[in-house]
Amino acid sequence: MREKTRLDLCNCFAARQAARHITRLYERHLANADLTSAQFSILVVLDEKRRASMSELADALVMDRTTLLRAVKPLQRDGFVTGKRGQAEGDPRQVSLSLSAAGRDRLKEAMTRWLAAQREFEAQVGPARAARMRSDLFSLEQPA
Repeated sequence: MREKTRLDLCNCFAARQAARHITRLYERHLANADLTSAQFSILVVLDEKRRASMSELADALVMDRTTLLRAVKPLQRDGFVTGKRGQAEGDPRQVSLSLSAAGRDRLKEAMTRWLAAQREFEAQVGPARAARMRSDLFSLEQPA
């Protein structure tokens, strides 16, 4: 049995540690589709929205723009995400991102990997507990 530390009382540490464990599980599955969990989330949001500016995407994913840009660049390089200037938020400087046909194909492949990760996680914690955890975590969203 390990010795208790002050960090055992820290909500932030517990949340970050859990996030790292869960991220590793999903990344292990998504690696078979050559995607990170962040890139997978980007593809999902773009598939649902059809088009989004970097600001809209950052807001939807609760990511800072620098981190988002690092995740988007390989997706653009590999032809999964395309960007067009002047079609986002009425600002000609803004880039509007969307999924390419290759991006939709990659997302379709990645969804099977994601479902395997979902099943593995739910096997570990139980489906009802997983649903409660998601609900609890989403309830922590900051008001706009």
